[in-house]
Amino acid sequence: MPAGSATSLRKVRLVSPPVVVLNRSFSLTSFQIWISAMAEFDPATVRKRTAILVVHGIGSQRALETVRGVIRGVWLDEKNPADKGKRIWTHPERDGSDIDLAVMTTNRVPDSPDGRLVDFHELYWAHLMSETKAVAVLLWLYELVRKGPIMKLGMNGLWWAAAIFLCLMNLSFAVLVLQGIFLFSQNSAQIMVVAPYLLLFASLVLGFAVAKSWGERASRLARPLAISLALGLVPIAVYVVVGICFPGGEGKPDGAEFLTQIGLPTLIAFLATLLIMGKQGKRAFGRALIISLMMSIIFIAADRLWHWDAPFTSTLIRSWVWGLNSPWSVAAASAVIGLYLIINAAFLQPYLGDAARYFRNSPANVAVRRAIRKEAVDRLANLHASGQYDRIVVVAHSLGTVVAYDMLRAYFSRVCNELPPVEELGTDFDAIDSAAWQPEDAKATIEDKKALRIKARATIASIAAAAAKPMPQQHKPKSWLVTDFVTLGSALTHAYFLMCLGKTAADLKAEGRLNTEQDLKDDFARRVGEREFPTCPPKRLDRDGLLTFTNPKTHRKQIHNGALFGLTRWSNIYFPRRQLFWGDAIGGALSPIFGYHIVDLAVSTRKAGGDDFFTHTAYWDVRRAPDTCQAPHIVTLRKAIDLADTGAAIDLVDEGDDPSAHDGN
Repeated sequence: MPAGSATSLRKVRLVSPPVVVLNRSFSLTSFQIWISAMAEFDPATVRKRTAILVVHGIGSQRALETVRGVIRGVWLDEKNPADKGKRIWTHPERDGSDIDLAVMTTNRVPDSPDGRLVDFHELYWAHLMSETKAVAVLLWLYELVRKGPIMKLGMNGLWWAAAIFLCLMNLSFAVLVLQGIFLFSQNSAQIMVVAPYLLLFASLVLGFAVAKSWGERASRLARPLAISLALGLVPIAVYVVVGICFPGGEGKPDGAEFLTQIGLPTLIAFLATLLIMGKQGKRAFGRALIISLMMSIIFIAADRLWHWDAPFTSTLIRSWVWGLNSPWSVAAASAVIGLYLIINAAFLQPYLGDAARYFRNSPANVAVRRAIRKEAVDRLANLHASGQYDRIVVVAHSLGTVVAYDMLRAYFSRVCNELPPVEELGTDFDAIDSAAWQPEDAKATIEDKKALRIKARATIASIAAAAAKPMPQQHKPKSWLVTDFVTLGSALTHAYFLMCLGKTAADLKAEGRLNTEQDLKDDFARRVGEREFPTCPPKRLDRDGLLTFTNPKTHRKQIHNGALFGLTRWSNIYFPRRQLFWGDAIGGALSPIFGYHIVDLAVSTRKAGGDDFFTHTAYWDVRRAPDTCQAPHIVTLRKAIDLADTGAAIDLVDEGDDPSAHDGN
C-alpha cells in the first residue's frame, strides 16, 4: 500500500480487506494497517459507533444495575487514573419507547483509530420472569436430581447435599401428612394401611370377576389380575400372622400397629422418592437414612439422660425419628420444611427461580422463555437496523450468558441466508471457510486462535461494507456486526447438565445401568451435529465449509446457521472454583464443551492470585481490595471488550488457559 493519503486507504479497503498472514513469528502489523484503513472507511458516510449490549444474570435485578457495573469496570472508574477525562451521558433510546432502559454514551474512546463513541445498552429480561412459585423451584430440583451426580468435578458434593436434603423433605412431608391423618382418624395407625389396601384389593377382585365373566374376550386381563390377587394375599397373610404372634397388651400396641407406626412414613417417603427422583433418588435416600439413624442415636442418648429411670425398650421403640410414635418426628419434619422455606425465600426463588423457569420445559415456562428470547432477538435486530453501529459487543453474566447464547444463535439463524454473497466477503472469509479447525481439537495453537480472531474481525468489516453498498431495497443484504461475545461466570459451563437430555428410564433399565454423563454428552453432540448448538470454531459437517454450505437449489455457496462463532470471537472470563464456595461455582471453562477456539480466562481479584469467597458477582467490581482497578479480573475484562478495537482481544489469546488444564472437565 502506498504511503499516500486517506483516499488511498479508502480505495484499498473498498476493493478487498487486506490478507493477514500468520506464522510462528506473529505480529500485529497487518492488523494495525487494517485498523487504519477501517478508520478512514465509512460506508454510510456517517461515523459509526460501537454498541455494548449487556445481558444481566439471575436474581431480582434492577434495570441498568448490571450495565452501570460494567461501565465502572471498563470505562469510568472514578478512582482509576486511566479514566481521567472520560465521560458518560444518559439518554432514552431513539424511538423513545422506554425511558427506564436508557442508553449510556461515552465521549471519544482514547487510542481508537477513528475516535469513536460507544453506546452501552442493557438487555433487561428480569421483568419477564414473574415470581416463580416455590413448588416450581422444587420440581426443577427434583428433575436435576434425576440426572444424577454428573456435574463438573468438585460440584458433585452440591448435588449430593441437595439430593439428600430433598429426601429428608420427602420424609418430612410423609410424617406430617400421616400424623395429620392419624390425629383426625382417632384410631390406630394400621388403619391407614389396611383401609386403602383392602380398597385396592377389592377393586382387583371386582376386575377379575368382570374379566372372567367376559370369557375369551377378556382372557388377557384375567391372568395378570389373578396373579395380582395371589400376590396381594401375601401381605394379608403376613398381617394376620404378625397380629397372632404379637398380640400386644395393656397399653402396648400389637405387632402390626408397632411396625406401622415406625415404618409407614419411611415406606411412603421411599416410594415417593423412587417415583419423583428415580434411581438416583434411591441412592440419596440411603444416605438420608444414615443421617436419620445418627439422629436416632442422638435421641437415645438424650432420652436416657432425661429419663434415665425409664425402660430402655421404651426409649428404643420411640427412637426412629420418622416414626409416628416418636416425640421428635413432627418437630424434625417441621424444621426440615421450615429450613427449605427459608432457603427458598432467601436464595432459591430469587436466584435459582429464574434458572428453573428458563430451563424447565413446562408449558408455562416455555411461554416465559419465548418472551425473553423474542425481547432479546428484537433488541439485537434493532441495533443492527439502527445504522449507527459497525461493531456490536455482547457482554453477558451468569444465566444471562445462556439468554445471550440463545439470542445470538436465533438472530444469526434469521439473517444468515440474507448476508451478502460469499463472493464479496474477501480472502479472510475464504481462509476461515477452508480451514481445518474443529471445536473438539484441544491442540489448537495460539497462532490458530489468533488467526481466527483476526480474520473473523476483518470478515465482519467486509460484511458491513458489502451490506452498506447502494442496492435496490428488495435486494439489500442484511449485516452481522457482533464482533465479540464476552461471557462472565457463565452457566454454560454446566450445559450438559442444564441443557441436555439423557436416555429415558426405560432405555437405561434395558441397559442395566444408571444415567451417566456420557448420555448428556451424546445429546449435546447430536445437537451440534444438527447445528442447533453453534460451537467455536463451527463444526464441519460432510463436505461443507466451516462457514458455508452449497445450496442444492441454487448450487451456490451460502452461510449456514452454525457459522456464528466462525465470525464472532468468544472470550470467557471466570473465577476458578475452590472448595465450592471460594471463587465462582456457577462459572467455569467453556472450551471443552463449546470448542477450543473459545479463549477461557481464569482470573483473580488480586494480582498475587488467590481465591475470595463467592465471587460470582465480582466480575466488574472495582472496589475489591487491595488491587481495585488494577486487579486481574478488571484488566482482563477491559481487554476482552476492547473499546478502542485495537487488537487487545487478540493479544488476550496469549493469556488464555492451557486446554490440557481442562482435560476430563
